[in-house]
Amino acid sequence: MKVAITGHSEGIGKCFAEILADQGHEVIGLSRRTGHNIRSLQKVVGPVVECDWFINNAQVGFAQTELLYKVWHQWHDQPKIIWLIGSIMSTNYQTEFEMQEYKLQKQTLDQAYYNLKNTKSKCKLMLIRPGVVATQSYNTAGVDSAPVETWCQAVIDIWTRCQQDNLNLQEISIGHGS
Repeated sequence: MKVAITGHSEGIGKCFAEILADQGHEVIGLSRRTGHNIRSLQKVVGPVVECDWFINNAQVGFAQTELLYKVWHQWHDQPKIIWLIGSIMSTNYQTEFEMQEYKLQKQTLDQAYYNLKNTKSKCKLMLIRPGVVATQSYNTAGVDSAPVETWCQAVIDIWTRCQQDNLNLQEISIGHGS
């Protein structure tokens, strides 16, 4: 399968890109490092719509949600796959003041997912909410967090198992610890 991944150059996006490439998928990486800032929607939408699967991972302001709608409008009548990388923080976690804007952006993505999944479509949507995942050492120092490789492999394993068993997986929230 041909898979487009935003934010593929580090963290969760990089990990998904490596795992899926190892499984034989053709990965189209889109990140600021490759000149594909998701705020430039038209520049990113072009390569995405040529794929079969889109992992909407990069997050800058509300551009992640805007990108979802741009791709959805072109894919809704096609048997394609969109994974939305949200945040477990969007579900009722108390957050520090500095994280309120980020939380709102992820809640907006959640709401867009709920609106779209209830429309008639051939396109499969899945909302994936990571908990604290060690994507960079500076943002998880001293925090109990899941290793990014372990977390991404768990998501892929759950997805693969559901596909094999013809189960419709719509949401995953995976944090770390008890």
